[in-house]
Amino acid sequence: MADEELLDLLLELQHDLGKYLRLPLTMLPADADEALFREALERALRQTRKGPDGVRPARDIWHEFLAELGGELRDSDALRALREAVSRALSWDGVLEDASEPIDRTTVVAELSAVGARIGDLIAEQRELADG
Repeated sequence: MADEELLDLLLELQHDLGKYLRLPLTMLPADADEALFREALERALRQTRKGPDGVRPARDIWHEFLAELGGELRDSDALRALREAVSRALSWDGVLEDASEPIDRTTVVAELSAVGARIGDLIAEQRELADG
C-alpha cells in the first residue's frame, strides 16, 4: 500500500472510530444519570457512525479497517498499542447487558478516548516514516 493510501486509511479511521466512538459520551451533561450514560455508551459502541450506508458499530469499523490494512504495519508498535486500546474499548459492550453494576464512567471515557489518541500516534509514526 502506498504511503498516501495508508495515511488516508488512517485518517478515515481517526474520523470514523476515533472521533465518533467517544462523541456520545462527551455530549452528555456532567450530571447525566446511569441510564443516560448507558444509552450514550450503547450509541458509542453499537451505532458509532451513521451515514448514507446506514449505521456502523465500532466493531465493524475496526474489522473493516483491519481487512483493508491487510499485512501492512505488522511490525508497528503504534499499531499494537492501537489494537490493545480498541480491544479495551470494545470490551465495554459486554457491560451494557448487565445493568445491575454501575459503570465506571471515568474509565470508560478514558478508554474510548484512548482509541483516538492511539490512532493519532499511528498517524504520527507513519508521517515520520514517510518523511524519512
